[in-house]
Amino acid sequence: MLSHPDLGFVDGGVDFLRADLYASCRTRFGVATALPRQAYSSVVFQELENEKVWTRDWVCVGTSAEIPDSGDLLPYTVGNHAIHVQRLAAGGLIGRFNKAQHGGCRQVPAQCRTGRKTKCSYTSCGHSRDREVIPGAVLSGEMTPQAGQFLGGNPDRLLPISIKRLGPFLYVNIDPARGATAELPSVEGAIERNAMRVAGQWRDVAANWKLAGAALVDTARSHAEGGGASNYVSADWHFPNLVVIKSRRAALAIVLQPTGFDQVLLRLSVFTHEQAADAACANLLALVERAAAAAAAAQQEFARPAVTEITEPSRSAWKFNQQLIDRIGAQHPVYWNAPLMQARLGR
Repeated sequence: MLSHPDLGFVDGGVDFLRADLYASCRTRFGVATALPRQAYSSVVFQELENEKVWTRDWVCVGTSAEIPDSGDLLPYTVGNHAIHVQRLAAGGLIGRFNKAQHGGCRQVPAQCRTGRKTKCSYTSCGHSRDREVIPGAVLSGEMTPQAGQFLGGNPDRLLPISIKRLGPFLYVNIDPARGATAELPSVEGAIERNAMRVAGQWRDVAANWKLAGAALVDTARSHAEGGGASNYVSADWHFPNLVVIKSRRAALAIVLQPTGFDQVLLRLSVFTHEQAADAACANLLALVERAAAAAAAAQQEFARPAVTEITEPSRSAWKFNQQLIDRIGAQHPVYWNAPLMQARLGR
């Protein structure tokens, strides 16, 4: 993190750790207000989420189908922490912190302190945008740039992270104290067991990740947008960052990855158990496009200065807010920034 958690999280005189700041968000839906505007536009609130959510909860980073072969490596930045999940030769999975956590920099450059992930050749850095899956063949044999950034010369010395496969999904927990005790999300039945991942793509959205999550669920549940029960479409948001939209013939899993306080990367995975379900898959992807437009519009609304609070219009956002506020109020050990590797002796 760029600032120490013990110094607090204050922006513009607003202390984001004050419980009374969220009192009006805690009332019943229809009366409750949305989160404070700074929750969607503040770098400090983004750092608070890194401290209270991304480094504490089980976080979805993708699907096991994305790394099918031995050595395949899935990079993912959890908050400000750069990690990867790799397929082992025996078929199992292992998660580790990357070797080059801050690329080749001795200190974090100014352009990497804006709260936005930067485009950088060091994709292993916690402040840069992630690259797509690296095939195992690229990482084997001679030391390649990718192998040097993510694995180094001795991957066994890299600090491991807790990893779980829940249905088709890969979840990680990077807190060494909570990895074994934090509650796992109930997502095993979110995708039918015989469904196959048939497609995947990334989609950038100019909106805070929380607004994008709510827009995805609300759009998918809206009859007017082509979703809802009358169209046999359902949607669920699994805290913190997995949205699953399902129709009768296909399912769409969306991993929400913040790339800035007003930007989010949607990692999309399409599942189906039918051979000819192209139309069903296309319909679900069309819902994402409409949700992206709604989220971007909401981001612009929250960016405007206003005196009065906004009543929370989204039931899915209201439900999510309750879970987020619970996390903000929770107390955790504070860790010192230190090299992330195993302190092992010998070879």
